[in-house]
Amino acid sequence: MVKQAREFLYQSSILVFGSVLCAFSVKVLLMRHNLLSHGTTGLALLIFYKWPGLGLPMSVIYLLINLPVFLLGWRFVGRRFILYSMWGMVIYSVALYFTRLELDVGEPMLATLVAGAISGTGVAMIMRSYGCGGGSDILCVILNKFFSITLGTGALLINVVILGALALAFPIEKVLYTLVFIFVSAQFTDKVFHGFARRRTALIVSDHWQAITEALNTHRIGVTLLHGQGGFRGEKRTLLYSVLTARALPVLKRVVRNIDENAFIAIMQADDVTGVEVGNQPHW
Repeated sequence: MVKQAREFLYQSSILVFGSVLCAFSVKVLLMRHNLLSHGTTGLALLIFYKWPGLGLPMSVIYLLINLPVFLLGWRFVGRRFILYSMWGMVIYSVALYFTRLELDVGEPMLATLVAGAISGTGVAMIMRSYGCGGGSDILCVILNKFFSITLGTGALLINVVILGALALAFPIEKVLYTLVFIFVSAQFTDKVFHGFARRRTALIVSDHWQAITEALNTHRIGVTLLHGQGGFRGEKRTLLYSVLTARALPVLKRVVRNIDENAFIAIMQADDVTGVEVGNQPHW
């Protein structure tokens, strides 16, 4: 019970931090210049700007728009994800409602760029939790889970459709500002989210492969033996293949060099890894 409570508090803290960043970018930077946002936040702003007679706060409009989207998440992602996402949506809506800060950024383009950077970072933090803030984030998770489309790319695809709707209701200048915001936000989401989860693959060729294997195992670095053959002389070779975290890479290099200074080491990036020990897939 204590462990579950601790886990809930940890996940909630991630959702709160990311939601505050996203709400700050919308309320303090975008709305000051009557600019639009991405996803269902953008749709909520559209309704808020165009039909002020409704008398609904933007946070309430956001909640109402998100209800049908959660049905998709329940069907295609999972119950825990949806429950945490509902909680994340409430946190984000509360953050939107209570954010009252004022920041004097008079240039719309500068406000757009800064808002994109802050929002993208906030979305990436939220997506590292068990849930999300709702809206298009749920659709991005579905695209990432079933089609391996990165979160930033998925956000761009979804928002192209939303931009088409915004272009019919707003001046083209505001739509273009929104496009810049979406692009910057997507770039920061990809860099922050996938940067935190970066993995590497290492391929090692050495005559002392047995000693290297034993040494790496003592450092809890898993190794797979691959049997190959040299292309020039045709001699048999045993290659070592390992998938590891970026912080373990210096240890691997040091261990190999201490045993065989002439060892061949090739390091490659592995953005998408599924596995218990070194997997970087989020817990959706």
